[in-house]
This record gives sequence, C-alpha cells and structure tokens, in this order.
Amino acid sequence: MNADLKSLRLRFLFAALLWVSAATVIAGGFISSLYRWHTTEQYRTDLTGHLKELAILTAIGADGRPMLQRPMSDPRFRESGSGFYWQIEEPGKPPVTSATLGNAVLQGRFAVRPEPQSGWNRGPSGDVLELGVTRTARGVPTPLRYTIAIDRRLIETAIDKFNRDLALSLAVFAMLMIIGATVQISYGLRPVRVIGDNIDLLRRGKLARLPTDVPSEFAPLVARMNALLDVQSAIVQRARVSAGNLAHGLRTPLALIGSEADLLGAREQGASADFIQAQCDRMQRQIDFHMARASAAGTRVTGCVANVAALVSQVVDVMQRLHVDRNLVFRIDVASDVEVNCDPSDLAEMLSNLIDNACKWGIRTVAIAASAINDCVMITIVDDGPGISPELRASVFEVGMRLDETKAGRGLGLAISRDLATLYGGTVELAEAEGGGLLATLKLELSEGD
Repeated sequence: MNADLKSLRLRFLFAALLWVSAATVIAGGFISSLYRWHTTEQYRTDLTGHLKELAILTAIGADGRPMLQRPMSDPRFRESGSGFYWQIEEPGKPPVTSATLGNAVLQGRFAVRPEPQSGWNRGPSGDVLELGVTRTARGVPTPLRYTIAIDRRLIETAIDKFNRDLALSLAVFAMLMIIGATVQISYGLRPVRVIGDNIDLLRRGKLARLPTDVPSEFAPLVARMNALLDVQSAIVQRARVSAGNLAHGLRTPLALIGSEADLLGAREQGASADFIQAQCDRMQRQIDFHMARASAAGTRVTGCVANVAALVSQVVDVMQRLHVDRNLVFRIDVASDVEVNCDPSDLAEMLSNLIDNACKWGIRTVAIAASAINDCVMITIVDDGPGISPELRASVFEVGMRLDETKAGRGLGLAISRDLATLYGGTVELAEAEGGGLLATLKLELSEGD
C-alpha cells in the first residue's frame, strides 16, 4: 500500500473514494431518516382523517351500543390482513372493532384525551401506529374512546422499498462522482505530465530550458529548475574555462622542461633526458585527456541531439583526406534519420577517434553502420586489419596506451571516446570482426522525435 500511495494520482483517487463513500453513506442515512419521518407523519395525517371520519360515522344502535352508520370510506378497513384497524370503546363494555381485527382488540392507551394522541403500541400482528381520542357521542352519557391504527409493517415496507431505490440511486451517483473525480484528477495532473514530458525533452536535447507557460502553482517550481539549470551551466562553463587555463598554463612549463631535456641529451646525459621527456609526454597526455573531458562536461546540462549520418559523412570525408595514401574503401550504412542524445561535437570526436583507429589498422576497407535497437543506437566501425587480441582489448582504453609506437598518435583516442560515451550513458566495446579485423561498437541513447 505504501508503494502504491507514492503515486499522486492514486493518493487523489483514494482520497476521492473515501470522501465520496463517506458522503454517500451519510447522505443515504440522512435521506432515509428524513423519508422515514416524512412517511410516518404522512400515515399519521391519514389516520387523523380516518379518526375524524370514524367519530362522525358513529351512532348508537337499538341495543344502545355504538355502531357505524355506514362503512369507512377506505376499503382497507374491511379487508382482512390489510393492517388497517379501528375500534370504539365505551367504558365498562366490550369494544366495537373493525372486521380486520377479528377477535383481537387494540390497547387504545392513547384514546384518553379530547385531543388526538398517537404513538407505537402492540397490535394483533406486531407493532402498530395508533391514533386515539376521547369524545362524547350523541345519546351516550359517557365519552367514547376512538382508536385508529395501522400495522408498522406497512410503513416499514414503504421505507424499505424507498431505501432500496435510494441505495441504487446513490450507488450510481457515487460511481458517477468517482468517474468525475478521476477525470478531474487527470485534468488537474496534466500540467505535471507536461512538466515531466518537458524534462524528458530537456534531457534529450529538444529543449534548453523548461517552458514557463504553466499553472501558477507550478511556476515557482519551473522557475527554480530553470535557475538550477543556469547555475549548473555557469558552474560547468567556469570549470571548462578553468581547466583550459590550467592546461595552457602547464603547457609552457612542460615545453621548457622538454627543451631542458633536449639540452641534457646534447650534454650526453641521455638517460636523464629520456626519463624527463617521458614524464613530460605523460603529463601532456593527461592534460590533453582531461581537456577533452572538460570540453564535453557541459553538454549534459541541457542535452543535445546529433544526426549520426551527417557526422559520419563529415568524419569519413576528413579521414579520406587524412589517409589518402592508403587507398581505403569506406562502406557506410547509416539511415539519414537516426539521431542520438549527444552533442554533435562530442559525437564527432568519438567517431573521429574510432574511425581514425580503423583507418590506421585497416588494410583495404573500413565499414561503418548504425542501427536503432529499442531505445539505443548501435554504431559499428569494422576494419580488416590484424585486430586486437582479447587480453589487450581492455588495456587499449588506458590513457597513453599504444600497441604500436610506429603508428601516429598519443594513445588518447580510445580512452577519450570511452570517457565521452560514458558521460552520455553509453559504451564503447571492442570485439573481433567476422573474417578478422576489429569491431568497435559505440552505443548511445536514441533520440526520439518530438
């Protein structure tokens, strides 16, 4: 339950379900009670009319006993089992009753005053609602007690039927309320989904900042996020500038130390000169490597998109000029619409390093292909050279590592490519190509369209 309630939508739905259920139950109880009171009062009003009619129709018969001049207007007082009863009592004598009472009698405990009184009492088949009054009839020296009653089951039956209809109606109403609450919640949370989509677009490089056209409740959040993006961008930019200044500041002393190493070599101190020069080269490679990292560090702040086909074409054009003496054949199989979440300059850097490495070792052909698989783009560079043995494939990613000192370069290309790929959540892997040679695979995140 705790995991489910982490969802804002489920929290709202759960709260809506609770208040709709509670409101429905409370409203149902109130309406049912109100209907019970109204129905009881309606029957009490009807009994009052019947009581007046009973008193008017009462006369004294030849035997001196009370009798009705004609039957009651409501036929239910004559139907057995109808639940409607009347009774006339003369003190000290057996009561005169309706046919519906049979041999039973009403207690008539409310027929003791000249004003009508009512209440619940025991009847022939359960509780009854009684209404009674004591009045004097013509020709009778003592007042007569008139009692009208109705079975409680008739009232309860009407109330039960109403409650069933009420429950069905309230259930439908509650369902409509829940549906309405669901629609309302979905509509209310739409800005949250829009902000989430915009953040995803921001991550994929489709946006540089979050749009500020949001409801006022979310405006402070968007403003703070944009301010955070600005701060991050400024921090990264300062870091890049500082790294560049540091690198440039170190290059001059390194050049001077290298010159001194050359002078030591001229003075027949070759061992020391070689050692110093090797350390200078090592420091220079580290500077170049970290400069490359710093140049890419800012691109993950807002995200960028790069077209793979366009950059492959540009890099291949450069490599054809750079390795024109090798007469290499380039085979390219890249769809024009494949894009990745990466800064174009950084993708160009990675492609340049990997393709340049393939050109250095390839004999006749270099094949470049790219394909989208699920949410990733796999860029493969295959050469027909000697390849790299499995035990050396991991070491070639080390800064300054060179398998052949006769080849041009400083051993930074593969290390920089892998580090840049890691910054973008991607990978660079090396494997043996079919038929020999080296297969380099660059995996980056696919950029989805708007």
